[in-house]
Amino acid sequence: MEHASSGHIPHAQLIVSKNGGLAWPAVQRYIQMLVCAQGGCGTCDACAQHRQMAHPDVHYIFPVVASASSGGTSDVFLPEFRNFLKFNKFPVVRNWIEALDAAQKVVQISVKEAKRMGDILSLTSHSGRYKVLVIWLPERMHDSAANKLLKTLEEPENKTVILLISHDEESILGTIRSRCQTIYLPPWGRNEVERWLIDERRMDPNQAKILSSLSAGEPGIALDFLENRERLIPLAEHFVEWLRLAFKKDLPGLQTWVDHVAAWNREQQRDFLVFSGEVLSQLERKRQNALRGFALDWFPEIAFNADGFAKLMDHHKVLFMHQTLDDAYKDVGRNVNARLVFFDASLLLMKAF
Repeated sequence: MEHASSGHIPHAQLIVSKNGGLAWPAVQRYIQMLVCAQGGCGTCDACAQHRQMAHPDVHYIFPVVASASSGGTSDVFLPEFRNFLKFNKFPVVRNWIEALDAAQKVVQISVKEAKRMGDILSLTSHSGRYKVLVIWLPERMHDSAANKLLKTLEEPENKTVILLISHDEESILGTIRSRCQTIYLPPWGRNEVERWLIDERRMDPNQAKILSSLSAGEPGIALDFLENRERLIPLAEHFVEWLRLAFKKDLPGLQTWVDHVAAWNREQQRDFLVFSGEVLSQLERKRQNALRGFALDWFPEIAFNADGFAKLMDHHKVLFMHQTLDDAYKDVGRNVNARLVFFDASLLLMKAF
């Protein structure tokens, strides 16, 4: 995203990062360079407007809940979204869904956004500089909106920049991906997150070590775990029980476990699979004496023989288990029956042991 200073601005850019990663701060800084005549001075009116997410040439589209009052378009929810980002510098998707009180509802970029995108891009720039359209989570775009975006990408308006921020690149229409310049933002890194938690959040170093390890190097995830520990307890409890049942090859117990997890909403199920994958990786590192803070130490009330299970791990088992979790994550995202997804994953986990 260094193009702003070089003068060559790609019309459409797909910025890919993990949930809770660095995408939003990077995109906001990039937009500031686009709308500011001094290249992002931070003090002019354009920069001040942008900081408030109120610049007339910058427009935001993001997933919302359709209702009779909102019409299902993100402009109605812009005040809530501004407030959400004010307190969530590294936003986690689930927290936006909870801010909408929409855990059991469809949260998407609706078909009504298709017309709105065209209207936005047909506007004349107020400043004479770039018009910027930011689309958060294009993977949650209704098919009609995606097709409208595709047409827009094929026939670009002059001095228009479209920035798509994604945490699930594979779920975006392939024809859209092919028309964007893709930029991958790696995790900040566990060491950086640990230092940031200690310096900026004044956290106890031992707790910072555990949280940074659990976060996989994404600061938003670390903050989410810090601020929502109670919500994570069921994930930790069910992960521990899952491993024990799979190791004991307890099929009746696994069936009961599957029924519990299948009753969760889809976001909880995806959170659980991501959480489980990170703890599995930590067990492998623990086996190699290369771990600096075990995630389940964050939950001392949950009994778990970490050393014992770490000894059962090896590189091939962990790879097999990760593939199982990745496949389950994709199936949950495709709305495959949750009982089938988790029962199949349980059988494979049992096979790994």
